[in-house]
Amino acid sequence: MINQNEMNETLQADSSLKPETGLKHGQFYVHHRNKDGEKTKVLVNNLTQEDIAEGWSLILPCAKKDSTIHHFSVYLSQLPPHLWKRVRVDHTKSDSYCEIVDNIYKYSVRMSKHDNEIRRLYSLMQSRYLNIEEITQQFKALQNSRVKGWVMIQAHRIIHPPKESC
Repeated sequence: MINQNEMNETLQADSSLKPETGLKHGQFYVHHRNKDGEKTKVLVNNLTQEDIAEGWSLILPCAKKDSTIHHFSVYLSQLPPHLWKRVRVDHTKSDSYCEIVDNIYKYSVRMSKHDNEIRRLYSLMQSRYLNIEEITQQFKALQNSRVKGWVMIQAHRIIHPPKESC
C-alpha cells in the first residue's frame, strides 16, 4: 500500500498523473473479486497501439457523475476498430470527425489525407482471403507517408508473420 507522502512524490515526479486521482491518462480502477471472494481494487491501463493490433479490447466502465473522462486526440489509424463504424464527418470543423464517446473514453479523431488508404488497408486485412500483395502495396504507400497506429502494426504482422518457436 502506498502512503500519502509517496503518492505526493510520485505525483510530482510524473506530470502525466492527474493530481486529484493519482491516475495516469487513460487509467481507471475496477473492483474485482478474487477466487476467495474478496473484493480488490485493480488498476487498469489503457491499451497501447500494439495491444490493439494484437486484438485486445477493453471493457470500459460506464460513465457516472464522478467518473473521470479521458480524452484522446487520435488519427483514424489509431482509433480502436470497434469505433470505426461511428466515424462521421464533423461539418463544423474542416479537419476532424465528430467526437466519439466510448463510456469513460472520448476520442477526437483528426482527419488526414491518407484516411481513404487507411480504410482500404483495414478492409484488405478484414477480408476472408488475405491478398498479401495488395496489403503489402497499401502498407508501403502508407509507410512512406509516415502513417502510424495499430492498423500499420497489424499489417506489418500479416506481411511478416512471426517465426514459430518450438
